[in-house]
Amino acid sequence: MISIPLSEELTVSADKLLQQHLLIVGATGSGKSTSAMTILHGLMAQNQTTMIVDPTGEYTHLPNAVVAKLGYNAYIDYEKLTGQDLNLLFGVDDSEVQEKLSDALDSLKIQKNIVKQPGVYTKINRTWDDFEKDMHQLYHYPQPVDLGLLPEQLRQEYAMPVDNFDVIGQKIDESGFAKCLPLIRRIKRLTSQQRFQQLYHMPLPEDEPAPANMQTDVMYLLRLFAGHRSDHKILVIDCSLFADNLAMGKVIVSLLTTALLREKQQLKHSVPVTLLIDEAHRYVMADKLTTNGIFRIAREGRKSGLFLMLTTQSPLDLPASLLGQFGHYLVHQLNTSSELAQLPVLQDYGQQIAHQNVGQALLAGNNFVPPKAIDMLFISEMNHHTTTPQFF
Repeated sequence: MISIPLSEELTVSADKLLQQHLLIVGATGSGKSTSAMTILHGLMAQNQTTMIVDPTGEYTHLPNAVVAKLGYNAYIDYEKLTGQDLNLLFGVDDSEVQEKLSDALDSLKIQKNIVKQPGVYTKINRTWDDFEKDMHQLYHYPQPVDLGLLPEQLRQEYAMPVDNFDVIGQKIDESGFAKCLPLIRRIKRLTSQQRFQQLYHMPLPEDEPAPANMQTDVMYLLRLFAGHRSDHKILVIDCSLFADNLAMGKVIVSLLTTALLREKQQLKHSVPVTLLIDEAHRYVMADKLTTNGIFRIAREGRKSGLFLMLTTQSPLDLPASLLGQFGHYLVHQLNTSSELAQLPVLQDYGQQIAHQNVGQALLAGNNFVPPKAIDMLFISEMNHHTTTPQFF
């Protein structure tokens, strides 16, 4: 049994602590990140696989860290993105347009790898039988498609028949296609940005040299860590280059967490994986919660051996439906009754929580009744860069 020392007096099993997910909350500077590091150190020491989504780069100096800094030495390979991923990437909400964008991606893959001709896959006057034959051949698509062709391909997806229903279409439904115009503007704007191109490893213009340090496909690292013991290493995915763009950060983290869940669900035999998402309130899409990768892991990950630790400054930062997925809480200092109201199991401990010192916490939840007061261990070798600058 894997055990984790939390304090000098308390050691708990990893199963008891993490199998119902763990939420670590507390005001800034109260010690929640240090608590997360103590838990990860206990797991890493016993060769349990751990990953960190790091919004600010403060965890990159941890011992035995494998650091993938997105936009610097690591990228998300756009060739591996699914139609669902593209909808998230380009912020598509309309269900009809979502379907058309996914279809457009498949059509471009057919054109590049089956038809093997430049340009888009025309659907005007193409028979359904021919299309089905092409789709049937599309098992592997080693040649990447040109995302710049998506707007033109989207128009083809609005092909509609007039009097011959054996063909996909005889003319373009222009009124339907008009729904895609905001999306097309978004695609053109994003795919023309160098930052976007580098992050998703898109082909650069011929006169522009590729960055020499962009060598690591982060999806490969996720797949590697998802299926194997980590040899006492921690995978740190550093998102700090996008800390100034919360909207992009939310998309990036949802893509990564969705991909990780997908990998775990496809593995027949895999190891337990603990994923720490620090300052998780940055990345939760409250308006798209059911499709957000963090929420999906919270709801579906346990069956595949994928366990969440989230840190956030206040339970008010997270939607109630996400909070409800956590069976255990490690609560540092909180200062308001409205925050405690989000955690009914701690209603009677308000004064104690409000007066906790740095590093003190209450461990509560289904396996910890009544809550346990803890002076968290400080693991010096797991010290991370969170020191607040001093006035002088």
